[in-house]
Amino acid sequence: MKKAQIAVDGASKGNPGPAGIGVVISDEFGKVVKEISQNIGQATNNFAEYTALIRALSEAHQMGFSHVSVQTDSELMARQVNGQYRVKSEGIIPLYETVKKLIREFKSVTITHVLREHNKAADKLASCAALAVKPTQASFAMESESPDPSDMSDPSDQSNPTLQTISVRTSSRSQMVDITREIQNTVNTSGISNGICIVHIPHTTAGITINENADPDVVRDILDTLNRLVPQSSSYRHVEGNADSHVKASVMGFSVTIFVEDGQLVLGTWQGIYFCEFDGPRNRKALVRVSK
Repeated sequence: MKKAQIAVDGASKGNPGPAGIGVVISDEFGKVVKEISQNIGQATNNFAEYTALIRALSEAHQMGFSHVSVQTDSELMARQVNGQYRVKSEGIIPLYETVKKLIREFKSVTITHVLREHNKAADKLASCAALAVKPTQASFAMESESPDPSDMSDPSDQSNPTLQTISVRTSSRSQMVDITREIQNTVNTSGISNGICIVHIPHTTAGITINENADPDVVRDILDTLNRLVPQSSSYRHVEGNADSHVKASVMGFSVTIFVEDGQLVLGTWQGIYFCEFDGPRNRKALVRVSK
């Protein structure tokens, strides 16, 4: 039995206006294991609150939690999800249905309303995201590659971007890990407001893709389809037992390029960047470079 304590919040500066989500996931001992701060474009406060809850439940499910306790300072959303209020807004109904679908993936889920002062961490992450302010520390390890001394330059010179490494620990043979938050943190630390972000996977049995990060069934469908089309056991010539992993990695690809605008990755509302593991569990890495 794996329990998670989750704080969620959504912020909209204008309602509707620039909006962001904040999520803090902690284990049963109170240790923070993941923080999410993401700008979601123009949205209402209620839309942002639901988006934060969907992201939180999706992340918790991917991390293997079976019991989750969620706190939110949105009394409206808490009462709607708990069946005390009806959802009348046509724009919120699909989000509500997604939440209910995600809840069914867990053994138990509680959604509790708390006062805003008791939800400060998630509130800060959501507000920072809405205002496109640099969020707090990333959840995954990130380190700089050591530069060649002959290539040293003024750190303020954005024309000489530094290659960054994000460490990813996978937990199963086939797995898709959402690394959007970690990529966004790399953009934040680069100091580059407008440009491109290139993410490259330096492995032959792992890849990368961009797809939906709201409904975990999308990830399941992708992995199930790949396993069906490229089974682990077949008449392969490669003798190491992971020929299918090489094929799947090639199908997904080894790099993606994302536009950066106003310091934010240009992604759709439901898009996320996934590290795709096909020969795990392993310690992996993704290489990231942000440039003008």
